[in-house]
Amino acid sequence: MNIELQTKNPKQVFFTMVMWIFGLLMVYPFVSMVVIAFRPAGLAYRPLFYPTVPIADNFITVISHPNFLNWSQNTIVTVVVSIVLRLMVTLPASYAFARLKFRGSKLLLLVFMLTLVVPSETTMVPRYLYYKSLGLFDSLWVVILPELSEVFYLMLLIQFFQAIPRDLNEAACIDGASQLCILARIYVPLSGPAIATAVLFSFINIWNNFLDPYLFITSIDRQMLTPALKYFQERGGANVPVQLAGSAIAIIPIVLLFIFTQKYFVEGITNAGIKG
Repeated sequence: MNIELQTKNPKQVFFTMVMWIFGLLMVYPFVSMVVIAFRPAGLAYRPLFYPTVPIADNFITVISHPNFLNWSQNTIVTVVVSIVLRLMVTLPASYAFARLKFRGSKLLLLVFMLTLVVPSETTMVPRYLYYKSLGLFDSLWVVILPELSEVFYLMLLIQFFQAIPRDLNEAACIDGASQLCILARIYVPLSGPAIATAVLFSFINIWNNFLDPYLFITSIDRQMLTPALKYFQERGGANVPVQLAGSAIAIIPIVLLFIFTQKYFVEGITNAGIKG
């Protein structure tokens, strides 16, 4: 009887309806993208449910582009190298801030946190000159290097490491384990959800990175997949259905990754909110 009353609670019904509305609003752009991707260019701006025969020509145009494999390869290499290097930098740094005591650690962490309020757009010109002086301009390193030290992932892992009992550190130190050994054999295995969340977020952000490769990579064969959609142009302007077909192809790896890591993603966000 109590369950029936709770299910008929007007507040709960209203909250559910609001969540459904927000969910549909979030799904609508993706549905529009897929629908328009199967349309010819002349019907791109017709209403969403306008009757038309779906065509696959736009997807064929994207896949058959001579540089499509280069763009895909460049994107995959950039994502994998960035994530691996980011974990190599962030995991030891997070462990040091969470468990090791050293002079100036709080001040240094505060400085890192202050960088979160600085928009990346304000550093475009300095980064352009910096990459050019180092000879990194027009290469994948201009995308990889800025991804190595994201403070958001540092804070995320610090929260998880601080939730691990210190008794494990003391027991490992008594057994003669080094700090690096403690990190690799205790903290990393116990922080699977946090690391999975960091990998998922990193994959999405780097895969969808548009601004950096658009500004700092000029060669068409070195470009990444998302900004490379700008090359699908016609005399009248952008070929919208072809570009949306490319966007639909580019989003497939993100959707698949989220499906397979959803359990760890939800657990990581939940634990970060409770234990932090």
